[in-house]
This record gives sequence, C-alpha cells and structure tokens, in this order.
Amino acid sequence: MDEPSELSTARRHLARAEAGIETEEGLHHLQEGLGLLERVTESPAAGKHGPVARNLGGTYAAKVHEHVQRQLASGRNLPEPALQHAFAVIRAFDGTCFDVPAGARDLKIELVRRLIDIYYEGYSAAERQRAYEELAKATGVRSAT
Repeated sequence: MDEPSELSTARRHLARAEAGIETEEGLHHLQEGLGLLERVTESPAAGKHGPVARNLGGTYAAKVHEHVQRQLASGRNLPEPALQHAFAVIRAFDGTCFDVPAGARDLKIELVRRLIDIYYEGYSAAERQRAYEELAKATGVRSAT
C-alpha cells in the first residue's frame, strides 16, 4: 500500500514548519501538517499508515516543545511577540491526538508567566501578584509565582 497523499503532504508541511518554526508561516505549516496527520490517523483506510502518522505527530510535538524549552532556557529575555508565537506553536498540539511531552503543561504556564511579567511591567507588585493568582486558579497550580 502506497503512502496516502495526506501523509506525504503532511511531511512536506512539517518539514517547512521545522525550518521556519519561529515564523507565522512556520506555524501555518505546522497546523496544516498536524491536521493532515490527524486525518490519516482517523481514516479506517489508512491501515498501517495510521500509527505512522500518530508517531510522526508525536515526534514533531517533542521537537517543537524542545525548541521552545531551549528558547526559554537560553537566558535571554524574549520579547512579547516571541513569547506569544511560542505559545501559539505549543497550543497547535492542543486537542490533537498526538502525545506531547510530559512537561508541555508546565511549558505553557511558564510562557504565560513571562507574558504576565511583560504585561504587568510598571504595575504594582500586588497587581502582578493578582495576575499570578489568576493563572494559578486557572491552571490548578497552587502557586504561579
């Protein structure tokens, strides 16, 4: 059985996504590729290609999360647009059937914390603390500070 065209097209989108992951175009290719992979995993006609598509989605989830984690660990203060984009890239896997790394939720929380730091620059410590508490409440994490 030849590879389904959706799987081949998904591979091309994901390769473009990986090459330009820090751009809007890269995000678009990621979303397109993941959508196509999901179609393959859900298709009864996909046969042996369903698990291949699921594994490919999981592999890209790991790569993307690792990339964002490296950005955050770089020690650089990332600007708001870069943090927003990284959050969008990570969220591309939300609601998909692909396994994401164990730390995916913590990574999203860290991105939001850094955005709070930017958005609340110049505000009082109490106002910033309220924002952290709202994040903690929304995520179920005891303390987001």
